[in-house]
Amino acid sequence: MFTFKSSRSVGVGVAAAMLTFATAYPAVAVEPDEIGTLANKSISIPQGSLKFIDDGDVFEICDTAADGKGVYGELWYQPYVTPGSYSRIATFSDGGDAGCDKKGVNIGNGGQYVMTLCWGKYAGSAFPTAPPCTHSGTFNE
Repeated sequence: MFTFKSSRSVGVGVAAAMLTFATAYPAVAVEPDEIGTLANKSISIPQGSLKFIDDGDVFEICDTAADGKGVYGELWYQPYVTPGSYSRIATFSDGGDAGCDKKGVNIGNGGQYVMTLCWGKYAGSAFPTAPPCTHSGTFNE
């Protein structure tokens, strides 16, 4: 049998949960010109870095060590409709010259992307675990 007292405690419990959720995630104001900056992604190793610049969908790879080896980046993609494996869709490299190299690759929102960065070789997988490689978290537009 359902009593008035038990329905009140359910209502109080729901209200408390909603209050906890609302206070745990405060609103953040973002200026329009900051939106692209917040979407940029960077990864680095001691020998260099790889950066995704959301404004224009440009990848910038930089070799920062004058050691005779370059840095190698890859962009991996997994569509939402076929989860389970990533395909390499772009490669990036820099080394042996001054400055960084840039390459445009259109990023969409129909799946997940992962960047990898290695010293002296390509990673060969979306989530390398051994140094001198690293990877980003997943992202999209």
